[in-house]
Amino acid sequence: MRVCDWSRRRLGFRDSRWIATAVLAAAVVAGPGCKDSRPCPTGNDGGTDGGRECVVPTVQCNAGEHAEYGTCFTDAEEIAVPAGTFQMGAPSGTEYPQHGVTLAGFSLDRYEVTNARFRLCVEAGCCDPPRYNGSYTGREPYYGNNDFSFYPVVFVDWEQARQYCEGAGKRLPTEAEWEYAARGDDGRLYPWGSTAPDGARANFGRARDGDTAQVGSYAAGASPFGVDDLAGNVWEWVADWYDPGYYGVSPSTDPPGPASGLVRVVRGGSFGSDATALYSFYRGSYLPEESFGNLGFRCAR
Repeated sequence: MRVCDWSRRRLGFRDSRWIATAVLAAAVVAGPGCKDSRPCPTGNDGGTDGGRECVVPTVQCNAGEHAEYGTCFTDAEEIAVPAGTFQMGAPSGTEYPQHGVTLAGFSLDRYEVTNARFRLCVEAGCCDPPRYNGSYTGREPYYGNNDFSFYPVVFVDWEQARQYCEGAGKRLPTEAEWEYAARGDDGRLYPWGSTAPDGARANFGRARDGDTAQVGSYAAGASPFGVDDLAGNVWEWVADWYDPGYYGVSPSTDPPGPASGLVRVVRGGSFGSDATALYSFYRGSYLPEESFGNLGFRCAR
């Protein structure tokens, strides 16, 4: 199903503001010009495409740190999620059937990728900038403005998200990894448990006047593993294609997602979502080339 930030799953008239903004942004905020309008290849070994070179500076980080696009970050910003088994999905609805999944250990970014981090990739020549440098309520500039450095980057499509993660030596999480990181192995409804969402746990429920918040602003809403903002703030791209029948045939160990599809899965809800979309099992989808002011991502490895 397509994402809607109200109880409906399919895009409708209430999403028109995001759509109109995204279309306008695509027309007036062009990327740096790699061939076929694609982001340049990423990777620590550099590369070229369409005359633009991707050059990642080499840096020596201290113990307990890692490098991304020539900048050192503390390892505490990546959360180690141990191997485990959990019940994925729900007993009914689009998330049916609920099924057991066993995953190998992985790590997940504690926060959604921020404007500041994404800018490092752009300045290295490895990523195209967001399609629009504003936000849902018209905060301009949003991307590239130091006041919003630690807010989630938005208006990036699935390919931009994938390229950023791969260039940082990471990848997008699978849908199963994302859900396990959000709900743990105890079947909780939300990352923090079964208590209904409120303003202390998540940025949500403001469909007309809401906007992104600084990452990590809702510590009470952290997942059982300590991952922040997995409910609300912005929807998050994951690696998988969306297939409503996949849960019925997916492997029980490290499911990779469908081999192909038309739309990609998004997870987590956003500042405009109602409480239903914040369920840790809730699935949404967007076309991979779409980008909106309520849509971002985080990386795994």
